[in-house]
Amino acid sequence: MSKKTTVSLGTALDIAHASSLKSRLVTALTKNIPVQLTSDKVERVDTAGLQLIFAFIKKAETQGNSVHWYKPSDALINASEILGLQSELKLNQARREGVV
Repeated sequence: MSKKTTVSLGTALDIAHASSLKSRLVTALTKNIPVQLTSDKVERVDTAGLQLIFAFIKKAETQGNSVHWYKPSDALINASEILGLQSELKLNQARREGVV
């Protein structure tokens, strides 16, 4: 089994929580291994939260690491659809497969 690091997005993926989440995401990137974003408890999402995740995914890919979703919540999927970011956040794949 390959190594991975897990980052829980908690219940709110929004500007109020962006700073603490960014710290955890930066720490995950320093490990230089695949990252699993656990998002089953996310109830609130805003543009700032999705922008942070988008930037994180792009940075991880630049470093050659993969980012996978674990149980993306309906709130997360719906917000990404409204903003047209579902594909960029790789949530299309997560929905098709259930858990990515």
